[in-house]
Amino acid sequence: MKPMIRCVVLAFAAVILLLGTTSANADTILNYEISGPDSFSASFTLPQNPTPSGGDELAFYFTSLPVDVNGAWTNLTVAFYSALFGGGVGSNTFDLYGRQLFSWDASSATPTMDLGTFNTIGSAGGDRGLYTVTVSAVPEPASLVLLGTGLLTLFGVRRRRCFA
Repeated sequence: MKPMIRCVVLAFAAVILLLGTTSANADTILNYEISGPDSFSASFTLPQNPTPSGGDELAFYFTSLPVDVNGAWTNLTVAFYSALFGGGVGSNTFDLYGRQLFSWDASSATPTMDLGTFNTIGSAGGDRGLYTVTVSAVPEPASLVLLGTGLLTLFGVRRRRCFA
């Protein structure tokens, strides 16, 4: 009977601890994939609430952002803008027009980048045409480490009980 009471007390304590914790607020990392005519591809990552190198609510930019352009990494100045249908520019590499890729509340210090698939028009490397920008969330690395550590701990506890 004692082991049963101990299990109930431990379960109750675990529930109380879980209900009393506050959630961690790590900034989500977003992966940008751009594809277009003649097998053009570009990709880069940004936090969902990035701090731009400069600009304001209408247009802002990031300097020296590592961008994979057709398999070659290069540091570009990448700009996002809302004027004239929104879009993004990667130095002299790509210039896209389409739906605005962010929102910026006047009371906020940073923009919030949007998730989804966006169809744009523009040019990249001299090729004009239709481009697709896919923005997806990437799991934050520390969260994955924490999840893995928890799973290993549960596995270890279960294995220890089997051998006891």
